[in-house]
Amino acid sequence: MVSCGMLQPSLKAVLARCLFAIHGIITIWRVTEVNSDTVYYLLIIPVLLLPLEMIVTLKFADNGEWKWFCPSVLLYLTSVVPGLWLLQFDLYETRIDYRDSNDLEDCSGEFAYNSSGLTSDVAGLQISIPLSLAADVWAITLEQILIALLIVGRWLLPKGALTREQLSQLLLVYIGMGADILEFFGESVEEEAVVCNLPLITLIMLFWSWSLSQFTLVRTSVSAPQTKDTKRRKSMVSGGLGGCFGSEIWGLCITIVMQDGPFLVMRLYLIIAYNASSQLLLFFTIKNILVILLQLYRMAILPCASLFPGESGDHDIEGQQAEDTTDKSNEGSQAGDDDDEEKSEESNREGDQGLDNEGQQVEKTTGKSNEGFQADDDDDDGDDDDEEEQPEEVNYKGDQRPSWIGTNM
Repeated sequence: MVSCGMLQPSLKAVLARCLFAIHGIITIWRVTEVNSDTVYYLLIIPVLLLPLEMIVTLKFADNGEWKWFCPSVLLYLTSVVPGLWLLQFDLYETRIDYRDSNDLEDCSGEFAYNSSGLTSDVAGLQISIPLSLAADVWAITLEQILIALLIVGRWLLPKGALTREQLSQLLLVYIGMGADILEFFGESVEEEAVVCNLPLITLIMLFWSWSLSQFTLVRTSVSAPQTKDTKRRKSMVSGGLGGCFGSEIWGLCITIVMQDGPFLVMRLYLIIAYNASSQLLLFFTIKNILVILLQLYRMAILPCASLFPGESGDHDIEGQQAEDTTDKSNEGSQAGDDDDEEKSEESNREGDQGLDNEGQQVEKTTGKSNEGFQADDDDDDGDDDDEEEQPEEVNYKGDQRPSWIGTNM
């Protein structure tokens, strides 16, 4: 009998893949409707492979998740991303036709697209979605849902070796990544130099697709609170490859190579080659520069002694030694305080006993001294009588005699 603890991750895995499949089917449906060609239904093949992938993953992967790679997200992107490319190419052709038909020199970014819904005949059955949107709104909406499902799917999919705290932090990172990807695509395509330039649109779509592929990698770049033993183990291996190519370094490299780096290159190219100077473009260009600098700084201060010897690994070891020394000193001080208290109590007891003994000795000595004083008084009385009978003789030496005494005396 399957327990509830094992059933819940499986249900979440099924739900995530169902959401991927529904969005993939709607995207391919829209592409087929726009191009009026059923051959585009072949893009649904990766979506049909999701059930097989789920069975294999849940059966052979540890904790229901592969260590470095997420095949369900790869199949989802393989089905949806080509369809979004086709929708963008259709919008480009619509703008070109409008330009040529009106004898315009360039395209207008505020071109009004026709609205349409989704209808299809399946085995003689008319299926339609009661939703009418403009062509560009369809493309933007499907792109936004793609980013949202990548984040929700990461939440629903088995978390593998991640803790709940790490998963929540990773989802926040994914939200920031998704917002930056959406902004890059929407802001770049709407530039006047891009709307009717097919090579630029293709280049932007390439960078956009490349940035989406980072969601197929299982990232564990967030860190949970570490105990002293964990810090000690990390400090011991910080000089090796394990410290350099840890999960956090891996996550930072992915972000620079697959997102911030390409976005910065594309924006700088638009500014330099096409004199694009919109406020959003300039702002996000500066933002990409700052993010890359901060990420490089973060990589430099991580405990990676093989690349940056003596930077943080030694400080971690010294800090750990200082903590151990502090703990030992605290324990020693507590033990010393206990010993001092015991010694003080013993000394107080000994002091009390010594005072009693001294008091007794003083009393005895006092009695003896009183008897001695009485005997001395008797002796002194006898001596006084003798002194009265004998005259006092004074011997003077040299010139010490008083002046009133004669020299012949």
